[in-house]
Amino acid sequence: MRMIRALGAVVLAAPMLAGAHATAQEPAAASAPAEAGPNNNPGFLQVYDANVENLPTTDEASPQECAGDWHDLMYYMRTQELKPDIYLVQQISNQAQLDLLLDRMRSHFGEKYAGVLAEPDPAPGGGVCVNYKKHQTNGVIWRTGRLDLVKSQSPDNRWQAQNWTGTECVNNDQSRTKGIKALLYDRVSGNTVTAASFHWPTVSHGGAECARSNIGELSNELTEDGYDSDGRFGGTDLYVAGGDTNAHDVKDGGWSPWYAAANGDLPGSVLGFRDAVYADCQTADVPGDCRKARWTLQTQSNRRVDYVLGRKPGGGMPKMTGVVVPTFEEGNAADKQLTGDDSPLVYSDHRAVGARVHY
Repeated sequence: MRMIRALGAVVLAAPMLAGAHATAQEPAAASAPAEAGPNNNPGFLQVYDANVENLPTTDEASPQECAGDWHDLMYYMRTQELKPDIYLVQQISNQAQLDLLLDRMRSHFGEKYAGVLAEPDPAPGGGVCVNYKKHQTNGVIWRTGRLDLVKSQSPDNRWQAQNWTGTECVNNDQSRTKGIKALLYDRVSGNTVTAASFHWPTVSHGGAECARSNIGELSNELTEDGYDSDGRFGGTDLYVAGGDTNAHDVKDGGWSPWYAAANGDLPGSVLGFRDAVYADCQTADVPGDCRKARWTLQTQSNRRVDYVLGRKPGGGMPKMTGVVVPTFEEGNAADKQLTGDDSPLVYSDHRAVGARVHY
């Protein structure tokens, strides 16, 4: 995983606990109204997905390479036409950090957001920036001005991704690989939507060999445990999932098996998801170049490992419009545009994905 490196001499302080997080930077324009407006169109939801990398800020403690500027992504969202209705996040620290994020989103967008986590107090794990990023979980966030929570109760609202043991795929034991789902009611459209956030094991933890199994499990989880219907509202109208697969969409000059099964715009797909970036890039002059330009993680090469996926009941695929993969430069520019200043640090190791997902 690529580390975010601070530029120049940066004084750092690490907000890992709730008390320390209270000192994390406020939006510089917190008292100003949000530039993006609320989405009152009944035809679609404004969705973003991001691996937020434990919300790195410009004033964290050593190791210096953990520092970042996660508010850049909030500023970017504010320069867009619509506020997020659903925000699917991976790698957030704990309930205290979710509360911080929800508070800052209220400051940025001028209205309330709520959310649920797979693990409010995740077990520690390893990886880069161990002390800062050792607690990791995943969450679903929604704008309460439009969406109400119907259900998301443990343990049926979560599931564990799988990893390869050398002979078979088994449930991984990391908190960071537990997916989370929530059934939401859309008061504007009268529809219901099941939203899910997922994070699969890395290559070093045997995730690549189980990507096909994990996408199948994600497909099943969206409709299991009563998330395909509710006695008050009837059948679920839309399924949307966002996450970090740690698995590339292409392999050896063709499609990776998991992606070939997932992408309903490809011949032979058995799961029938629409991939926002793929669908949008099909309208480009050179779709392959478009997809390459929308990479989300830079390691030895630029890889597309973060996705917004959608599906309708009965196997249909939702239209997706307004697809964006905000670059780090766009995040920096939005921060400077709205505050007059910006740190050179970027908002995460991963670039986010946004789309309008239609019913």
